[in-house]
Amino acid sequence: MARQDMFIKRQETADKHKLKGFFMTLNTTQNSTIKSTELENIMSYCYGTENYYKIPQYSFKYTDGAKTFCEKADAYWLLDIVASISRHYKQMHEDFIIIDLIVGEDNKATITFEDTKGIFFKQDIPFTDCPKGLWKFYFDNNVFFWNGEY
Repeated sequence: MARQDMFIKRQETADKHKLKGFFMTLNTTQNSTIKSTELENIMSYCYGTENYYKIPQYSFKYTDGAKTFCEKADAYWLLDIVASISRHYKQMHEDFIIIDLIVGEDNKATITFEDTKGIFFKQDIPFTDCPKGLWKFYFDNNVFFWNGEY
């Protein structure tokens, strides 16, 4: 009976440590308070891509830099906007598109899509947790990527 009690005690200890690690992971992955300078520093390391990612419902791929930005800025909604605009405007505009996300001090943002003829789409975003600043992306050959990767 003593061996069985020792096994139960070890299992309880192991379970407790797993849960502690799980909650520590949850607390460290919340990025909603990242500052612009921190994000700029992180994004400065995104100057090429090794992987392409695809979400099944989207018709495009995105790079390591775009993924890093979406994760760190808590801005996966950006992929939704790119998906809807690229699908509707792809036939009417050139393949190469410049995408600017401008976030102000008041947590309001504006996103613009521009080709060589000028801005063809603009949307105001009433609130975002994304850090303030001008964040520039490109869309080319059905790939969405961070400006440092071009």
